[in-house]
Amino acid sequence: MILILGGLAVPLLVAASPATALREYRAGNYTNALQEFSRLAEVQTNDLRLLFNAGDAAYRGTNYALAQKLFQPVTLATDLQLQQKAYYNLGNVQFQLAKQAEDLDGLEQGFDAAANIYAHAVQLNTNDADASFNLKFAQGAAAQVRAIKAALLRAKGSADAAVQRAEFHTAFTIMQQLAQNYKIAEKQFETFTKKLKDIDDIATPHQP
Repeated sequence: MILILGGLAVPLLVAASPATALREYRAGNYTNALQEFSRLAEVQTNDLRLLFNAGDAAYRGTNYALAQKLFQPVTLATDLQLQQKAYYNLGNVQFQLAKQAEDLDGLEQGFDAAANIYAHAVQLNTNDADASFNLKFAQGAAAQVRAIKAALLRAKGSADAAVQRAEFHTAFTIMQQLAQNYKIAEKQFETFTKKLKDIDDIATPHQP
């Protein structure tokens, strides 16, 4: 529907990290890599590359909240190349967090936030094709959510108009179709649809 996760370019890992942590990362042992990078970052507090790599390991391990926390200070790095990569990865983190939204408003706001972060990455490096792609991808995802919200409102308006005309079966049919087309609408309008069904069961004569 809206999300094509494979479409997003993946985060970047900064090289030149201590061998043990890097070896764990390359072996896919992201929890161990995270612990090692974090430990090193606490010792070498002036080396934001270690904090960046810890954030990357957290992202790979799907610990998005921690990855967000780790990448955030790296966006203040004096090294503009590192800063740009931090914004890029932070955008990926925000996109993943947006997917966890429980409603369309949260989904829209999350995708917009990801697009804003990607925009910073593009501004810092206009030649970064991945950042440009992800910026357009997040903008497109937010636009699709807005289109779905508009469709839901139109359908709900049609159902409300049918209720005003006491056409309860028509209203219930509209809401049923809405839930089939947009799964998120099933939860959003669950109470309203149930009331319509109850009324429809009473108002509509049963067939022999």
